[in-house]
Amino acid sequence: MNIGIDAMWLGKQKTGIGTYVEKILEELNRTDKDNKYYLYSNSDIVLDFKPNANFIIKENIEGRRVRWINYGIQKMLKEDKIDIFWGPQFMMPKRNKYTKNMKYYITIYDLAMNKFKGIGAFRNILVIKLFLKRNLKSADKIIAISNSTKKDIMEMYKIPEEKIEVTYLGVNFPKDEEKLEINEEEIREKFKIRNEPYLFFLSTIEPRKNIETLVKAFNYIKRKENTNLKLILAGGLGWNYQGILNLIENSEFKEDIIMPGYISKEEKKFLYESAECFVYPSLYEGFGLPVLEAMSNKALVVTANNSSLPEVGGENAFYYESTLNYSALGNKILEVINLPEEEKENKIQQGLEWAKKFTWKSAAEETIKIFLK
Repeated sequence: MNIGIDAMWLGKQKTGIGTYVEKILEELNRTDKDNKYYLYSNSDIVLDFKPNANFIIKENIEGRRVRWINYGIQKMLKEDKIDIFWGPQFMMPKRNKYTKNMKYYITIYDLAMNKFKGIGAFRNILVIKLFLKRNLKSADKIIAISNSTKKDIMEMYKIPEEKIEVTYLGVNFPKDEEKLEINEEEIREKFKIRNEPYLFFLSTIEPRKNIETLVKAFNYIKRKENTNLKLILAGGLGWNYQGILNLIENSEFKEDIIMPGYISKEEKKFLYESAECFVYPSLYEGFGLPVLEAMSNKALVVTANNSSLPEVGGENAFYYESTLNYSALGNKILEVINLPEEEKENKIQQGLEWAKKFTWKSAAEETIKIFLK
């Protein structure tokens, strides 16, 4: 079988979608020698693994992404005798004489921009409005990354349940051969946490992640407890982040709020393991991978009780109600910080075992099983 894939996400600097696609392909590259995989992109494709002979790279296809994926590659797909086309970010070629007999599969991560105003760039919202409904209707199968996302697809677009399959994402556990050299003293000096306890957040700095509520919760804790606690907000600046920066700048505790930007694997591992807890108060998540990543790095997790977050965290995270309620978040953080050490250690071990259930191997197996149906 010949499987065509929108591989535009496989550039040098990969977003979450690029990581997802690459991890699935890396597993298939290891296990599947029977099917051929055609990777199509309008830019360079950069893989962290060496593809086998059944992986055919078709990069630098002429045209802007939305245009070439919708109207520019149908003839090429026909020439390559593609049986299935997979759009890992809901975009698919418009059906025509070249593609009428192909099976179309798409992955949907979340419908956040449909549910909330003011959390996405106008261009992204426009693309969703123009193409998502059409592609959901014309797809032969839809892959949702959680039951929460599946439910949203069914409710918002009236898609029948039998058309949607759920495959969970995997967690990036360090490879056995990957020994991270961690210099604790150097990291503590860099992040200004020499002896102080700290809360840790890691994701894109943007409104959707509800960071303003986290900053307000931190202010609330500092006023209530007069503690030397610090807050580390790691991650690159995303869309419409200025309001977050303004709130931090105006905080009376701004000297205790650290924003390092992107961090290394070594720094990330240390910050997870040494934090009082990892806090992830996101407004909405299709899967909530940072929750599992934190658990895989032996961190206690405080997160919001919404969307897929309880599905992904199970009984191994601590949840607070009313996502925008900063005092509820602050009190939940204090509750976790003040737990007995034995209870903390038990929760950490439970979270670690839970995270081990989410593997890229099983995600790839489920994906190819859907294709082979």
